[in-house]
Amino acid sequence: MHTEKVVIDKVVTGGLGLGRMADGMVFMTPWVLPGEEVLVRTRRRRKNYLEAELVEVLTGSPRRIVPPCPHFGVCGGCDLQHAEYGYQLEIKAGVLREHLAGAGIIDESELEKVTEEPLAADRPFGYRQRLRLQVGNGGYGFFRGSSHEVEVVDSCPLAMSSINRVMESLAAGEAMTHLLDTAREIELQASPGDDSLILIVRLRRKPRPADIKAANRACDQLDKVKAVYLAADSVRTLGPYCGSGSSDDDEGCSLLLLLPFPAIPNHRIPAYTLSQEAGGFSQVNPEQNRKMIETMLDWVDTLKAERALDLFGGMGNFAIPLAMKLKEVVGLDRQRAAIRSAEHNAEKTGLTNCSFIRKSAEEGIKEFGAAGEVFDLVLLDPPRRGCREVLPFLGEIGGPAVIYVSCDPATLARDLKDLSDNGYSVRKVKMVDMFPQTHHLESMVLLTR
Repeated sequence: MHTEKVVIDKVVTGGLGLGRMADGMVFMTPWVLPGEEVLVRTRRRRKNYLEAELVEVLTGSPRRIVPPCPHFGVCGGCDLQHAEYGYQLEIKAGVLREHLAGAGIIDESELEKVTEEPLAADRPFGYRQRLRLQVGNGGYGFFRGSSHEVEVVDSCPLAMSSINRVMESLAAGEAMTHLLDTAREIELQASPGDDSLILIVRLRRKPRPADIKAANRACDQLDKVKAVYLAADSVRTLGPYCGSGSSDDDEGCSLLLLLPFPAIPNHRIPAYTLSQEAGGFSQVNPEQNRKMIETMLDWVDTLKAERALDLFGGMGNFAIPLAMKLKEVVGLDRQRAAIRSAEHNAEKTGLTNCSFIRKSAEEGIKEFGAAGEVFDLVLLDPPRRGCREVLPFLGEIGGPAVIYVSCDPATLARDLKDLSDNGYSVRKVKMVDMFPQTHHLESMVLLTR
């Protein structure tokens, strides 16, 4: 392995610092900032670059800070805790800008005109509504960087306080000790609406009667935990187990997480609460999600839209507030639990102008096109892999306007190139800092044709 003094040019996707060795070879290394002079040791040669490990920061950036978490640099979760929060925003906005400019869909001067200010988080710590812990190494925690070794923790500075309270007492009772002995993973999901928690314990084997008894006892022993579920590979999730005195039809044992949303007066939207079945998808940062919804509504006000199609609708995160403004909203999702939650949420909010269909986005958009259905606005919020498969069919349903919400700048840029080739132009771009302290980012793009 070779050790060399180098300068960091920039931070790229993955939170890695990029620079060049004396011979011109590109290298990448973690936990550095642009402009820093550092000592690195090469570890592995890849096709087009070298992987390097940080040995020492020789000249630090003036925007470097001391990371508050003692596990930083070992735990594989956070990779930007060493940067001032404002600098984290600049780094992420730069990563997004580089991906979009590199896709060739818009020149840099025009991109600057359509890019709005990033949506900064009011709380850079304590924001996560959901946390997944790995079990191993005599405890529970997170995988170390580039490893399957568990870094044991008893709290996480990114998690909501309700999650940390349970984490700190997780192994204190004999019931959870029993479950931890056979668990490979524990997911903690906070329900901000009633300050409770739900645990999903993923076992290394099929759940047994003794595990079910332990799940009920764990619910009794852990303060604020209202339900425990048991899961394992190739076995349907069992539960909820809501305490030793509960029964399967106990009305007090709710299957739902409660996510409250404040009123948005400038859009005449009252306060409301969405419910979600345990294990379903929701954004991990409720506060940033609310800001994202408000941005979406601001953008919709610039359009002449009456009918919208939400192709990856989930529990109705976007469809419910959108239906409070438009004449009709249709949401699609392939997960049965998501559709049940969305229908429950529409009924609870008294909306009769939105409907939800259990169907994949690709299947649904093809069927709507074949039936001659027309929509003024299409909302895309796909998983990390993007949604290239649905883009060729947007023209068949009208689709003069598209709002694309993405958690991956690379697949976003690829899909925007496809949309550009089909006559769409980028009108607005906004980076949403959904995941402070990490390199991950959410982005929103408005396109019209």
